[in-house]
Amino acid sequence: MKLKYQILWIENEEDWVQSIEDQIQEYLEELGFIYNMTLIGKEENNVAYNDYDLILMDLNLANQTNGAELISKIRDLGVYTNVVFYSASGTEVLRKQGLEYQLDGVYYSGRTPDALFVKKVKDVINATIKKVQDLDNIRGLVMAEVSELDGKMVEIINKYYVENATEELKNLFHKHITKKQEEKIKKALEGCNQPNKSCTHIWKNKEIKEIMPDLEASQLAKAIMYIIPEHLYTPKRQNFFEDYKNEIFEIRNELAHCISIKENGKEILKTRKGDKTFSEDDIKTIRKNILKYSSLFNRLLGEQ
Repeated sequence: MKLKYQILWIENEEDWVQSIEDQIQEYLEELGFIYNMTLIGKEENNVAYNDYDLILMDLNLANQTNGAELISKIRDLGVYTNVVFYSASGTEVLRKQGLEYQLDGVYYSGRTPDALFVKKVKDVINATIKKVQDLDNIRGLVMAEVSELDGKMVEIINKYYVENATEELKNLFHKHITKKQEEKIKKALEGCNQPNKSCTHIWKNKEIKEIMPDLEASQLAKAIMYIIPEHLYTPKRQNFFEDYKNEIFEIRNELAHCISIKENGKEILKTRKGDKTFSEDDIKTIRKNILKYSSLFNRLLGEQ
């Protein structure tokens, strides 16, 4: 599961869906996911059912195969995505349909009142998320999503420092990036700090686009720090870089350089800094932080 939670909703009354879907969207966003819903009113060909994390299925589809038969067809395709099967007729009718069609992986719900239906959907969402809350899954998600953030930072730097940069901004980039590299190297080399010795990093005489492939993620983030307008981002800490380091880099490094063991039923990370556990709230915060920076980078790129 990625950060986009995909729901396939099979219901022919679009107005009813629109009247309650905001409650489901808000719940998923609070959990640190992007809500993405596809609504269809009947059975359709070429639907990629395996692409969805949850299917919401009405029993009565106007002039179409009923919901139970459609679920059976979906299962025959080898798709075992969880389904919330609902009807205004109540759960007893649904359970009879479930027995008749021998449906597996189905949760039953009345359609009314709306609050009970929404609660059932939330409960099933929780069940699907818990299946992928183990650290191996979280580690994979963080590695993949942070790699996407790295890619967006490269795009942003190309946009601001290469394609549309003033000489002042280009000089600032060179001064900051090159100076930091020189300082790092000088600490490891003898002779550079002697009175008559001068060490200049090769980057100082290169174009920014030539330097880009060699920059580390932390250097990308430091460069972006100088171009974020105040109205787009208010730092929690000293600046954007300190926030990004604390909320993204440190988490990624912890998950990348560790081993996972189980002690007393809990999954524990063995890191260089000691043992660490991740609660459900910790994992939710990780997802929300990734989405926060992804949204910020998209705005800098003019995508939203």
